[in-house]
Amino acid sequence: MEAIKAGFDHDQKAIIGRITIKSVDLELPILKGTTNENLLIGAATMRPDQKMGEGNYPLAGHHLKQKSLLFGPLLNIKKGAKIVITDFKKDYIYSVTSTETISEIHADVIQDTKEKEITLITCDKAVETKGRLAVKGKLIDAVGHTDDSNSEM
Repeated sequence: MEAIKAGFDHDQKAIIGRITIKSVDLELPILKGTTNENLLIGAATMRPDQKMGEGNYPLAGHHLKQKSLLFGPLLNIKKGAKIVITDFKKDYIYSVTSTETISEIHADVIQDTKEKEITLITCDKAVETKGRLAVKGKLIDAVGHTDDSNSEM
């Protein structure tokens, strides 16, 4: 509940978008920068230069003991699932291509790429761990934003 309360009290200027993954019932704000506060509220950008729909768009999120909060639902995501991110002007639709457990020091997954893709990173367990779940997806569409554009996902 603290994460939800913090989200309502958080500086709205830090919120730059939203991520929705209907197949695992995940919908969170996207916030600029991986601060502790941002990670307790939603998905946080991992590089200052990243842009939605261009190159690799990495996002980090916490995985808590209550598996339905924050990035916890990612442990149930399947290949082919749709990930929608929006900057409230455009919706960027990605299809999951892979999930893998990596070491916390495996930082190359957040590097920019020529391919238009998304990388979602969270702890592989809800306890202290050196493992990270990395979910990769490729951009399949970009459309004008509407509040119900995710309804088919």
